[in-house]
Amino acid sequence: MSHWYLIYDDSCPICLGALERLKKLDRADLIIPTPLSRPELPAEFVLPAREELIEQMYLYSPDNEVFKGADAVRQILSIFPQSRLLGWLISLPILKQLSRICYGLIAKNRMKISNSLNR
Repeated sequence: MSHWYLIYDDSCPICLGALERLKKLDRADLIIPTPLSRPELPAEFVLPAREELIEQMYLYSPDNEVFKGADAVRQILSIFPQSRLLGWLISLPILKQLSRICYGLIAKNRMKISNSLNR
């Protein structure tokens, strides 16, 4: 079985919440969640610098293709039949750009957002 590897920030409540939703979607365990605190990947995958990993999530395909940030979200949604339509929608040019902007804003402020949601 070919697996995808998702590097996520395991100190981020928003990321952990998204991971819980992913686990419900991924009943076949196609994606192997890999915490940023211990980013262990097969040898053929090249990890970027830690500073880059902190900025956004990274998704590695079975073919060693790398998706990051909003593009990783789009790719994850495209893997599963129940979310494939949403993945396709955010691949449309305007929605793709909008998703990248939104992802960037959320990623940059994720700890502030998490703290404000917990109050």
